[in-house]
Amino acid sequence: MKKQLFITLIFFPIALYNCTNTTTPSDQSKENTPEKAFYPVGNYILSQLSYIDSMPLAVIKYTTIHNVTDTSIIEKKDFRHIAAAFITPDISSAELKPQYEEHSFIDATLGTITLTYTTENDKLPVRKADILLNQENTGVKTIYIEKNIPGADPVIKKMLWIADRNCQITTLVQKEGQPEQVIFEKYVWDEKH
Repeated sequence: MKKQLFITLIFFPIALYNCTNTTTPSDQSKENTPEKAFYPVGNYILSQLSYIDSMPLAVIKYTTIHNVTDTSIIEKKDFRHIAAAFITPDISSAELKPQYEEHSFIDATLGTITLTYTTENDKLPVRKADILLNQENTGVKTIYIEKNIPGADPVIKKMLWIADRNCQITTLVQKEGQPEQVIFEKYVWDEKH
């Protein structure tokens, strides 16, 4: 009797574990497969903002509409709101990441790596993102993002961030019955670099 109780106490937990463990070997391999990580654009832009804050130079804004350019100085704290357009929405977030595909291309002649993120979902604001990296040190050279802004009048933003130098935002507004309006904004913090 004691021997049967001992055997039952030993094998019962094993049998219970086998009944509750319903994962198949293929499920386990999926669980152990690391998920592909998107390039951390948000972290990079935040590091650039810290770099700009540490510089004793101003951020100069150039706005061009109908071939007329206006120049002004923008406060660094206000520039942070402009830079937020490069960060939001975060396509690497858990809810958006499955909607995007990553493609990479190495150009040995130019010594660059291009990471491209695209989506087939027309309802998402970020349509495309390209990150151009230096092949030797994987440092960012440029970040290019295309966004569609929903509303009564369609708006397309084409944004380019040039590492340690400037960023540019071209806004295309198409109002019904009117020619497309193009607003070009360039924010420069280091012209010499």
